[in-house]
Amino acid sequence: MVKRYYCDFCDKSFPYSVEGRKKHCNGYQHQQQQRTHYNQFKSAREQLEEERMREKCRIFHSGQECWFGDNCKYSHLTPAGIASLEQQAQEEEECKRIARLPTQMKGEHEPTLESWLAAQENEETPPPQPTTEDLVTLWQMTPETAISLHSILPSLPPSLIPSQPSSEWLTSECPDWG
Repeated sequence: MVKRYYCDFCDKSFPYSVEGRKKHCNGYQHQQQQRTHYNQFKSAREQLEEERMREKCRIFHSGQECWFGDNCKYSHLTPAGIASLEQQAQEEEECKRIARLPTQMKGEHEPTLESWLAAQENEETPPPQPTTEDLVTLWQMTPETAISLHSILPSLPPSLIPSQPSSEWLTSECPDWG
């Protein structure tokens, strides 16, 4: 059985060989499909820069239909199309700017280290760590909870059945794993 190479861009497969793959990847159709695929991910700014670097298509701008269509190496954008791309590029840049500086855009001042330290000093002290007695009481269920759980316990998988705490769990030292 011969291995086959599948090209995602062209949606074709062919018997794999180094020469065959090189020939396919250097082919016009493959390169066009690849270019079309990656063009859909370009930003409006990149598209605008590319269009400005291209010369105008004489055939298209003289009012005739260009034989190459979207595959033409010359620009088919009209002044209105260029203005639309410029507007899209400005909107994208504005969105990026807003995303980078959300606090400044809302009229708030950027937080400083001093203001953060002052807020930390003014905060209340953290609650004390729970003791073993507190942890044991957390594990104990109220009668209502136990009754409601008892009705569904037979249908629960073993991993969801609540375990009963023991004093060994709370006092034992766990070795490092790994």
